[in-house]
Amino acid sequence: MKHAGLTTSLSLVALVGVQAAAAQAPNVRVSGRVQAHYRMASGDSTAQFPGTGVNNNWEIRRLRIQTDVRFGDHINLVIQPSFENGALRMRDAYLRVGFGPRWGVTMGQEKTPFQRYELTSSNNLLSIERGVRILGLGGREAMNDLLFANGYVSQDLGLAVDYTGPRASIKLGVQNGSRESAADVNNSKTLAGRATGVLMTNPNGQAALQVGASFVARDRAVCSTCTGAPAYYADSSLRSTAFGLDFEWGGFRPGLHVIADVATGDNVPTALRVGAGRNLANVSNSADSNLVTFVAVHVVAAYRVTVAGDDNRTIKFVEPALRLDVTDPNTGVDGDAGLLITPVVNIYFGASVVARLGLDWYRYRDAAGATQSAREFKISWQANF
Repeated sequence: MKHAGLTTSLSLVALVGVQAAAAQAPNVRVSGRVQAHYRMASGDSTAQFPGTGVNNNWEIRRLRIQTDVRFGDHINLVIQPSFENGALRMRDAYLRVGFGPRWGVTMGQEKTPFQRYELTSSNNLLSIERGVRILGLGGREAMNDLLFANGYVSQDLGLAVDYTGPRASIKLGVQNGSRESAADVNNSKTLAGRATGVLMTNPNGQAALQVGASFVARDRAVCSTCTGAPAYYADSSLRSTAFGLDFEWGGFRPGLHVIADVATGDNVPTALRVGAGRNLANVSNSADSNLVTFVAVHVVAAYRVTVAGDDNRTIKFVEPALRLDVTDPNTGVDGDAGLLITPVVNIYFGASVVARLGLDWYRYRDAAGATQSAREFKISWQANF
């Protein structure tokens, strides 16, 4: 009997050990996306849009493979390299360890938690692009371009703590400030935070109205050598801040869908920016005169309609969309704001196979104060799995 009891006990211990090992065994999921674009630009001729050179082409705008690895219930690893435009980049590369179902700590490279449309997956961009991207147009920025150039959005290296509740979430992080895949150039760090909440749900329990608020305080490295390849002082920096409010009505499903962002804060004007690679908008000295105040509004609205027919129909949904972006890079100067309007038609051949046809129309003033415009017709042919 003693031997039988010992054998039973050892068997139970072994079974528990096997179950624990199985619970921690990695569960790997591989996904990816490809987006092929055609672009054709035209418009008034200015120094910022000369209207010369190549004005149309095809390109692979995005080509990414993502690996999601899950260890048990609360540990996740994400790796996402990017291959588009003839270059290999590392986009996301982070490990999140959850301390229960609500709290978690993430370390690695991920997006700064700022601007709802920036945090929307590129699989689902209703306007094809987040900012203004027109062949031949230089020196002009919509909201997302200005935020990216100032180092407020996109990927950076760091650590974040997050809380996810049934109707609200909070994320606080500290990052290098030198952006994607780059070692920090000074001892200061960028701070960022975001809070979101679900105010209304539909009869199916899906989010109907979501709101969010974000802040980011980015350390601006001061260059000791500002020409050629910049070098920076290790212990000298200028800190700038930006704040954002946003809301989202509806979702990526039939019916009305609206995503809106409002942002304001400090901007380093284009002529004063020092940087290389993606470590942009650093400064040549610590003077507050390097900073001006920007204000920007970005709204995109779409209405998805289900196409009648059987399950074998080629087109599942049709979704007209309209984007409006007004960005003033310096509220202390008149006449420098830009207006971006983008009408788009999105045609869904399946839930993840989409053709998007749109026109970016951008209005601005040239150096003489005359109103000018540039345009680009776009086709996005994309699929994700």
